[in-house]
Amino acid sequence: MSAGAATTGSPAGVNGVEDIPFAADLAEIRKLANSLPGPKPVAVNGIKVAASIRPQKFVFAGGSDAPVEMPRTAFQVVWPDHTVMLDSGLDRETHDSFSTPDKREPYFPDEFAKLQKALDAARMIVLTHFHADHVAGVTQAPNADALAAKTVASRHTLDLMTNAPHRPHLKLTPERAARFRAIDYDKYHALAPGLVLIKAAGHSPDHQMVYIALQDGREILHSVDAAWNFDNIRLVRGKAAPWVKEDLPAVNGQLRWLNAISANEKNVTILVTHDGALLDRLRGEGSVGGLLL
Repeated sequence: MSAGAATTGSPAGVNGVEDIPFAADLAEIRKLANSLPGPKPVAVNGIKVAASIRPQKFVFAGGSDAPVEMPRTAFQVVWPDHTVMLDSGLDRETHDSFSTPDKREPYFPDEFAKLQKALDAARMIVLTHFHADHVAGVTQAPNADALAAKTVASRHTLDLMTNAPHRPHLKLTPERAARFRAIDYDKYHALAPGLVLIKAAGHSPDHQMVYIALQDGREILHSVDAAWNFDNIRLVRGKAAPWVKEDLPAVNGQLRWLNAISANEKNVTILVTHDGALLDRLRGEGSVGGLLL
């Protein structure tokens, strides 16, 4: 998917901050996607379970006051005989903890019920990082222990969930953290045929992206929260919300890398966790399915 030419930016980097080049090698990632035996996935589905509405000027530097829908999503990778969930959404209590009683933001309980069924049916669940909207669908579930047993998380993610949870009520005890499938890796990790995790610290210290190679030859790169909106990638402009605390040079480098992928890798579709308009367009094109299995 092309979204304009790669942006080189100014010598000062993005938002006036020097960027650290992101050293991910797509050719190496592709090799890893082919390194495990077995069929590749056949589809990726996405679901919105809630949303935040933010002024564009908070979503990327230089934006306007226009409201932007920022859905809270999860994605399902489909193989011929099983599924894997990428992140787990969040329950209503956790969603509401980000707002005040007089300014509740949209929550879609019927969609979350569909996500819960998909989490129950999945062979594996992958947590990309420790933030509440990515982990609470597992940790707050009635069957949390059963879900944890098939949930893959980096040791860094589990350490943060135990010692520095995104919301206080999500704190894990060491005993609960031990029920998860912890992994460690350096740069990339081939988790299943066609599925590779990419270490991408910046948005959070444990942040990961996900590369998916489909059986029909299409490629999907889930940028997770390196960007909130595809405009972050298209313009190479970071988030500008005053409450967001990121490693800005690292995120800037990732945005520049994603921009180059978008411009030069026409076979690669980029997903962005919180871009509702992008997800709607990809569903309309058939690049991403709209129903979870």
